[in-house]
Amino acid sequence: MKISNNKIMIAALGLEMSIGISGCYILRPSSDGEGSGKGLQGWVESEKADAEKAAKAVKDESKKVAKEAKKDADKAMSKVNDKIEHIADAQNNPLSGDWAVEKVLGKKAVGETAPFIKFVPGEQRIYGNNGCNIINGAYKTSVADKTIAFSNLATTMMLCADSNITDVEIGQALGMTVRYAIENGDNTDSILKFYDAEGKEVMELMHRDFHFLDGTWAVITIDGEKVNISGMKLALDVDEKKMHGNTGCNIINGELETDMDAANSISFSKIAMTRMACPDSGWETRMTMALEEAVTAKKVSADEIEFIGSNGKQVMLLKKTSPIED
Repeated sequence: MKISNNKIMIAALGLEMSIGISGCYILRPSSDGEGSGKGLQGWVESEKADAEKAAKAVKDESKKVAKEAKKDADKAMSKVNDKIEHIADAQNNPLSGDWAVEKVLGKKAVGETAPFIKFVPGEQRIYGNNGCNIINGAYKTSVADKTIAFSNLATTMMLCADSNITDVEIGQALGMTVRYAIENGDNTDSILKFYDAEGKEVMELMHRDFHFLDGTWAVITIDGEKVNISGMKLALDVDEKKMHGNTGCNIINGELETDMDAANSISFSKIAMTRMACPDSGWETRMTMALEEAVTAKKVSADEIEFIGSNGKQVMLLKKTSPIED
């Protein structure tokens, strides 16, 4: 079959038109946007402008987030600095801490629970217990001339079971106090005395500060024997009355009680522990027994404390360490 030259030319022309139409479709710019009517170059410029706009928005948002983060960090640091300042003030203030009420208005202080007063210099407030009810109030003092005045004293109104306690006298004595003096006791425990306007002693208190226990402690020895398990730790919080720890295998928790009637008197109760199988559970048992036997806590050095049993012997030696990681 013979094909004419005319038909070949027509077919070639049709193919050229088809290619041309496809090419126009690829290069056709969008009818919307900044690149409309500018071909491929306009489309590229439009996309670049959008990218730059998006990058600027991200940068602006990053600056905003960073500014807010810095603001929060500065605020947090300010709180930390205030707390450190208050701690420093408390350490330098001889009244700071817990004081057991020993005598009041010439009588031995008696309560259903041991009466005590806690001074918080950073707040200029006192908290405590009068032997039956919780007490709190404000105070002002001058270290230079040893004057002190209590104000806005308030108590809870629980009915006391024992009528022979000195709760009322404690409130009266605080209201009468105008001056104080601090002396050293026989066992180096500080003694605080309050006097009225005539110079008469109205209250005597004994320092009972257990906050040397606060922190995380590695258990070094139990009953004088060096512990050969790594990770045996105790974290103690006196104000919260909590004990949290690790036996080197299991988590241990319990309650920490302090006694205002005797110096450095402590006890651990409601001890509970997880039940993971451990390679050497003997040390766990000895640890819990030592905690149950402890009746006294003493500061050995700046970073060591010891627990002593009722027989006067050391049941546990601990050394300050890093916080416990759950």
